[in-house]
Amino acid sequence: MSTIPNFKLIRTIRKTLSIHVTHDGEVIVKAPIFIPSGVVRQFVGQKIDWIKKHVAKTQKLSAKKKKQYTEGEEFMYLGKTYKLHVGNFKEISLTDTLNFPHSLVFRVGTEIKEWYVRQAKRIITERVKYHADIMKAQYINIKFSDTISKWGSCTAENSLQFNWRLIMAPILVIDYVVVHELVHTWDKNHGRKFWNKVSYYKPAYKQYRKWLNDHSRKLLI
Repeated sequence: MSTIPNFKLIRTIRKTLSIHVTHDGEVIVKAPIFIPSGVVRQFVGQKIDWIKKHVAKTQKLSAKKKKQYTEGEEFMYLGKTYKLHVGNFKEISLTDTLNFPHSLVFRVGTEIKEWYVRQAKRIITERVKYHADIMKAQYINIKFSDTISKWGSCTAENSLQFNWRLIMAPILVIDYVVVHELVHTWDKNHGRKFWNKVSYYKPAYKQYRKWLNDHSRKLLI
């Protein structure tokens, strides 16, 4: 019998159990407030193979060459690649390069990550509102995370969550993930009815899914 892995338990007002693995390899379980701890551990036990697979994936990714955050290092943003340029800038900005203030170079990694998170919250929130209006879909809020197992999710209460690293993907791919989760506000499973609705709003959704599968390992900083 496999040993139950260590995990962080977060109890919220929700109806279902969910499990995620962060880019740091941490296992996070979200559970309804009153569900017994034994039930939670049983749920985790049933997901051991899935957990091992995704933890191994994080280890493989972390073993790859990490960003050096030096002049000329490449970063992806909205599907395009930009080289880091450190200079006399007041703030991080994009031109033909990713411009970074020399005065903040002592914390360049943290500053770039925080910049990406800000852009993700702004742009993805705008895309959710845009598509929700077209689709007449209802959601209660939008949250952002850093999980390796999911680009987006929708709870039983229609709370949406997106991986902020999605901001590195092309806008059409972002829109697909947004539509995918908005369709989940109607259908919680991935049956034929669900995919028919996704296809109605995003006929080329298979192309966007393939892009994510092919490039997911590049969406790291």
